[in-house]
Amino acid sequence: MLDLLTAERVADGVQRLLTAPLDLRRCGVLPCPTGRNGTGTREHRLLFEEYVGVLEVVARAAFDWWAETVEARRRLLQDEDRAVREAWRSRPAGPGAFPGVVAVVRDYWLACDELNRQVPEERRVSPEMFLLGWLSDQMHTDRIRVLSCLPYWPIGLDREGNWI
Repeated sequence: MLDLLTAERVADGVQRLLTAPLDLRRCGVLPCPTGRNGTGTREHRLLFEEYVGVLEVVARAAFDWWAETVEARRRLLQDEDRAVREAWRSRPAGPGAFPGVVAVVRDYWLACDELNRQVPEERRVSPEMFLLGWLSDQMHTDRIRVLSCLPYWPIGLDREGNWI
């Protein structure tokens, strides 16, 4: 199968997602300015270990779902390369479009934010670093690959600057 998740595309996706929250500075909001080296607290690390386990299961399911998506198109089109292109065209987030990926990202983003509200500012970890930066530091390849497919973080801010 034509694999569009090349190392370069994954790296681009990681960079896009890690820098995306910096766009919030334009509207005067930066909820958690902690950089990549934020070590967080013991509770952050425990939550991260839980997240890694959940994301492993969801990433595996997402890649299985994606393979089935591409295979269904291959059977219909009788052309492997065209099937892959059509799958990506219809689902631009690829395996990241799997509903479980979105749910895990939202659940743990909000959990990290809630934990950040309970600790001093210098101990906070920005959610994008918690979800992806810490994975990059530990080389969790499949987990990084599935997240790098997301065109943006599936999260937003309300008028008071709270993640929703």
